Parts: sequence; structure tokens; C-alpha cells
Amino acid sequence: MNQRRGAPVRRDIDSTLAEKITNYSTVLLALLGVVLGLALMVVAASWDSLASRDWQRSLVNELGGLLVVTGGLSVLWDLRGKRDLIREVLAKVRVSSEVQAAGVVQMTMNWMDIEWDEHFKSAHEIDVFISYGSSWRKLHWPRLQEFTAKKRNKLRIFLPDPKDESTMKVLAQRYDYTPEKIQASVLEMAHEMATLSGPDSADIRVYYRAGDPTFTCYRFDETVLVTLYSHKRQRGSVPAIALTDGTFKDYFLAELEAIHGQSVEVPLAGLQKGTA
Repeated sequence: MNQRRGAPVRRDIDSTLAEKITNYSTVLLALLGVVLGLALMVVAASWDSLASRDWQRSLVNELGGLLVVTGGLSVLWDLRGKRDLIREVLAKVRVSSEVQAAGVVQMTMNWMDIEWDEHFKSAHEIDVFISYGSSWRKLHWPRLQEFTAKKRNKLRIFLPDPKDESTMKVLAQRYDYTPEKIQASVLEMAHEMATLSGPDSADIRVYYRAGDPTFTCYRFDETVLVTLYSHKRQRGSVPAIALTDGTFKDYFLAELEAIHGQSVEVPLAGLQKGTA
């Protein structure tokens, strides 16, 4: 057991020692190059007493200067530049691997940039967890009609409980509306979803849940779309994230399961008549 605990320390010591050896070797080779370059420059300076060919003297002088400059640059590159570059590359690779592990395939500050058409067309099961979604419903109403017209499809809508006063008050404060307006918007969403149901329509279910939602979530089969809420109490851009297999998707799927367990299904017949 003690040997296992000491292994990481030993590896750190070995790594530090190897780094020091590399540093010393680099500096030594660079110094040798600089010394040789200076020697050649000294020889070139005294060339007049040795020969009379200017091009030879110039060649030796340039070669000496090249060795001096190369030796200095080698030290800077090996001891600092190359390692900084490696750290930057490793940092980007680590971030990329973390994003991949999370399952993020798209991030945008405009939820309309999401490829909603493709998701609606390819999906057979859709879950929607939303405050009331008037804008979302109106924008995607033709897609919702097309989706629910197929009997094999399934649609689940999770909404805040309009009869829960505390939930309505919290949402009213968030959106800077009155509780009555929030309640009316939720009931309108529930009613509109119920009108999509018919004898040959998709399996449509509407649920009420007490408690304010902290995010909006849409599941299209194996893809999860999430949009966040703003605390500014005014309309504006919010992050929208598209997720496939990964840790983030697993988290939000677990959240949807918990939300389902906390919700109560509402009979569609009552919603269609506006009495639920």
C-alpha cells in the first residue's frame, strides 16, 4: 500500500529530473554553438593576416553570426517557446475532449438558429418542458400539426401547474408579468396542445407540475435541446444548446424523468373544452 501511494511522487520526481536534464542539455549545446560562432567571428576579424579573399572572410563571419543567433534562439525555443506551444495545444485538446464528452453539438445565443425543421421531421417522440412557450408554439405550429398527425408519434408537454399560486407568482416575477397573465398563458398552451389530439392523431399527453422551471428542455428522440432563462426580467438572447450522447444529455434526460415523476397528467377532454 505504501509503495502504491509513493508511486505518483516517484513519477513526479522522475519527470522533474528529466526536465532538468533536458534543460541542461539544451543550454550546453546552445552554448557550444555560441562559442563556436564567436570563434569563427574572431577568425574572420583577423582574416587580413591570413588571406586576402574577402568572400572567404565574409563567409566565415556570417557562419559565426549564424551559430551565435541559432544558439540563442534554440535556448529560447526549447526552454520556453516550444513548451508554451505544447501547453496551448494540450489545453485545446483537453477542452475539445471535454466538450465531446459532454455531447455538445451546437451552441448559440439565438434559439431560432437551432435546426428545428430537421428535429421535427426525424423525431418520433418529443418531450417539451417549458414555462408556457407562446412564441415557440406559434412559430412551430405547422410542424406540431404535421408531427401529431402521425399516429405512431408521441408528444409529451410538461407545464407549470396553473392552480399552484406560488409557482405562478415566481414565474410572474421572472417574466415581469402578473400571475393571472402567466396562468392564462399556461392554460392557452395546454388547450392548444389538446386540440391537436384526435382519433387518428399521435399519442399526446399534457402534464402539470408545481414548481418553477429553471430551464426549457426539448427532447427529440435521441437529441436534447436546452435553453436557459435570464434573470434580467426582460426579453433578450439566451444560450441554446443541442446535445447528443454525453454527460450533459444524461443529466437532462434524468431531469426529464424526475419532472415526469413530479407531474400530474391532465385529461385532454377537459383541456379541449377549456375546463381543466
